[in-house]
Order: sequence, then structure tokens, then C-alpha cells
Amino acid sequence: MRNYRSFWRKKQGLLLCLSVAAVLLGIGALLWTGKIQAVFSLKRGNGQGVVLLPENPRQVPDTVCYFWQKDPRWAGDRLGEARDTMASSGCLVCSLAAGLRMQENGAASQNNRDDIQEGWPDGQENKENSPTLFSTAGDLNRLFSQAQVYTKNGAVIWDRIPEAVPGTVTYVAEGVDAGEIDGFLARGIFPAVKVRVGGTGAFHWVLLVGADGNGYLSMDPLKEDPAAVSLEEFGNRVYAVRAVYYEDAAVLQD
Repeated sequence: MRNYRSFWRKKQGLLLCLSVAAVLLGIGALLWTGKIQAVFSLKRGNGQGVVLLPENPRQVPDTVCYFWQKDPRWAGDRLGEARDTMASSGCLVCSLAAGLRMQENGAASQNNRDDIQEGWPDGQENKENSPTLFSTAGDLNRLFSQAQVYTKNGAVIWDRIPEAVPGTVTYVAEGVDAGEIDGFLARGIFPAVKVRVGGTGAFHWVLLVGADGNGYLSMDPLKEDPAAVSLEEFGNRVYAVRAVYYEDAAVLQD
């Protein structure tokens, strides 16, 4: 009887060791697979983001439009029916508004118009001189809300933006490509990119406005100070690219 019990205990111990070994091997395989997937995800631009560096330096325009999402004029405005406000989640609409106004500004400069805006850091917008339907990020948010551009959770429905701002085109990139971004900047179109605050924090949207020898420069809606912010502040890592722009320059020349 004792020999039987001893044999059974040894067998149980062996089974336990084998079970532990199997679990450890399984964990190791998962970790290894995760590393491989992370490498491929990085290359594809899915999940892990892509380290983005410009292929060609692109001078920042003389006039950059800065919209602070916590500006008291619109900080408390909600994104459509969502609970989110401009102060908490308005980085994307601030970026899109700034990009469209800067495109308009560039067209005005090329056509020698005298209504070129000067960045609007002090609330000096002039809607009457603007051929577009809005002057500020707060105005654009109201247009988006009226046209039901937002979901109930505050996400943007991209194909509804032209209904809110006629004459615009929306572009949702499948991946992150420096050549594509440089092409936009060369045409006077300013893309919004998804980053992480501090490189590892919450997701956030900024507007790319140019590039120098050190990398891309952006308009950051979280910054009250009207100054270009290096993409290095976000680890140069980008998770998504979007652009909203006027396809027909004639829209800006009326």
C-alpha cells in the first residue's frame, strides 16, 4: 500500500512538473509571437505606430493658425450629442479647423488678397472676410454638430464632413507614410496625425505644419502658447493620418 501511495505521489509530482513546463512554454511562445507581431505591426503602422521622419524638409508657413482646445470661447462646447467637450476631446476638430484656415490663408497669399489672417492667437478672427463657413475651431465644431458629423461617443464620421463644410474632401490614410505627408505639405494641405501625449500617454491629434532637419513640426491643440511643437515631443511616432482640405482652389478665391 505504501509503495502504491509513493508511486502515485511521484506520478502526481511528475504531472505537476510537466504541467508547469507546458504553461511556461506556452507563455514563452505567446511572448515570442507577440514580439514578431509587434515588428510586423510597426512596419504596417497598425497598433504600434510608425516612427515618422520627413523625407524632405518643408518650411513652416509664415502664418500658422493656432487653436487651443481649452480656449474659454468654446472649451465647454460638446461634440454633438456626446458627453465629450472641446476642452477634453477637441484636439481633432481644432487640428482640422486650423488646417483648413491655413489652406485658405495660403490661397489668399498666392492671390494677393488683403484679408490674410495672422494666426488668430488673440481672437482676431474675421468671419466676414472669410470665404469659408467658419473662423474658429468652435465654429467648426458647431457645423459638425449640426451636420451630425459626430457619433454619440464623439467620434468623427469622416464622409459627413463635406456636408458640414461644402467643397472639402476627406482623406483617411490606410497607413503612415512620410512621402505622402510631404506631398500634402508641398500642396499647402496640412494633415492631422494621431500621436500619444509624451510618446506613451493618451491618444491625441496634432496638425503637421512643416518640417526641418530635426523632423516634423506641429500645431498642438493642447498648447496655449502659439508656437510650433516638434513631433519629437510625441516620440516621432504616428498612429494614423487624416486630411480634410479644399479640393478646388476656386472655393478659396471667391
